[in-house]
Amino acid sequence: MAVSITAISPDIEINGLIEGFYWSNSNAVQGQANFYSKQQRDNLISLMGEGLNYYIFCPHETGNDAFTMTLWNAQQVIEWSDTISKASHVSIVFGLRPRWIENVQTSLKTIQLKLEQLASVGIRYYILCWDDSPGAGTNEQMKLQRDLIQALVNQVTNIELIGIIPAYYSLSQISTATNIDWGKQLAILNEIPMNIRFFVTGSAINPSSIQTSNIPSLTNRQFIFFDNWIAVDSNSRVTMTWPPNRDPNIYHAAEAISGSVLNLAFPPERIIHQIYALKQRINNHYANINADLAAEYWAKYLVANNFYDYNSFKQLKTNLKGLINDELETNNKIIRRYPFLKRMFTN
Repeated sequence: MAVSITAISPDIEINGLIEGFYWSNSNAVQGQANFYSKQQRDNLISLMGEGLNYYIFCPHETGNDAFTMTLWNAQQVIEWSDTISKASHVSIVFGLRPRWIENVQTSLKTIQLKLEQLASVGIRYYILCWDDSPGAGTNEQMKLQRDLIQALVNQVTNIELIGIIPAYYSLSQISTATNIDWGKQLAILNEIPMNIRFFVTGSAINPSSIQTSNIPSLTNRQFIFFDNWIAVDSNSRVTMTWPPNRDPNIYHAAEAISGSVLNLAFPPERIIHQIYALKQRINNHYANINADLAAEYWAKYLVANNFYDYNSFKQLKTNLKGLINDELETNNKIIRRYPFLKRMFTN
């Protein structure tokens, strides 16, 4: 049954996790690729709350497999319904990838069918994603995107479009590299309703810093920072270092900035320390971002989800603390120095 929705107020920040990576078959982990399993996703959602309140599903599709736009089968409906029922403290947001638009009506009908299914399991919010979509940044396509968005807003009322990832989601994609020209590049899309937020990565696609000034010059538009720091899109690398130079104000709704989402990596058990650190940043507990506390949080997750036995907790925490301090970021180096962690870092 579709549920009534409450619009997200402009003064409410959107901080969360985004399953928005490329997970190709060539980077499969124990045969898994494309996106997390239901259990992996449920486990991550159980860690959320405390200001980390939005989980966005929009992994990049590979090849011709347009799985974000494809209707679920009966088993998938059951699984997503169960995930939603358990996520009482977190809003699940579904990301659709419309790709190239031939005409608005065709895309509209396809998306409406998918949105009906999403609403039927209790999903209240969605975003549209054109990041890295071939041809999506042309004026002709952006006009069609604008018209599609307007049609969706007018015709679909039981699930809310809260944001888009435009084709020009980074300042680095603009030849002149100025916020004014970035805004001009997005002027067509800025004609969509003002309550729809734009997701941007800031000055670079994989940024070493994110400042509140790293946004397009657009009037009356709110932005969410899409943080790519740990999204390595590789099964042999992992990011141990904390993201540097994150302006604390990106996590709080103020004027044009209204939150940040952390793009994840795979498999999720390798990045729990980064989720811990994000929660500390959101809550201004920067003193808690250290190897000891992060390793404890990480070890508790691994034990709770049966990666390691409870009796090995102390050894596990010690190894994880050493790993964070050593800043090792390839599987081979990690396993050589910490063979106890082999189970986690073997593909």
